[in-house]
Amino acid sequence: MNNKILEVKNLCFSYENFSLNNLNISLKKGTFVGIIGPNGAGKSTTLNLIAKLLKPKSGKIILFGKDIRKLNRLEIAKLISFVRQDFNPAFEFKVKDIVEMGGYHKSRSFFSNCEDLTKIKESLKIVGLENFENRSFSTLSGGEQRRALIARSLYQETPIILVDELTAHLDISHSIKIVEILKQLTKFGKSVLAAFHNINIAAKYCDYIYALKNGKIIFEGIPKNVIYKENIQQLYETEVEILPHPTKNYPIVIF
Repeated sequence: MNNKILEVKNLCFSYENFSLNNLNISLKKGTFVGIIGPNGAGKSTTLNLIAKLLKPKSGKIILFGKDIRKLNRLEIAKLISFVRQDFNPAFEFKVKDIVEMGGYHKSRSFFSNCEDLTKIKESLKIVGLENFENRSFSTLSGGEQRRALIARSLYQETPIILVDELTAHLDISHSIKIVEILKQLTKFGKSVLAAFHNINIAAKYCDYIYALKNGKIIFEGIPKNVIYKENIQQLYETEVEILPHPTKNYPIVIF
């Protein structure tokens, strides 16, 4: 039985001087899968293709057994939410308004609106922002803003969450807090596919990793099986050392 809820099959895409070539990626229910690689490798492009924000040159993206080309925007919005680090609203919004944006695909009635208000509060509570709903989004710290975007994704109520380098430019405390929230969500059946800038965070939290370089997957697997010196040096073209964590079962990359 095929228990993959997302399958990327031989996906190709190109623009200007960049191309993605024959990508094959899959995601199972309740798993945390990471995409690692240097800047410009195609991590964000891959997520944009899966979210149907870009059109592939060839290949297929299968979502719950359906070709994504046959799904409209509202149908996709019920299955995939996309949390991006470059979210910059043009106007001033309260945190609760940002979260509510995740419900644009939902039908509206008086009773559903009452229920939705409760769900907004619940989503904010899960990410630790229950006291921030009336705060202006622009006044939040970078880490708080990204947690609010995760809350928006929770309110969208999708089984799959795409995450684009959400820990970039954050201190280690905020980075860990965000990834631990995402990891916890997989224990409740959510599936997360995330692009990572920080390879050590990916190694610690991901169930499976795809390494992308120049638009191609050069290795993949369980972190402890594929994060070793030769692989990482090939991926980033720099000298590294790999050490085992002294008390936990994951590798640490030292650049």
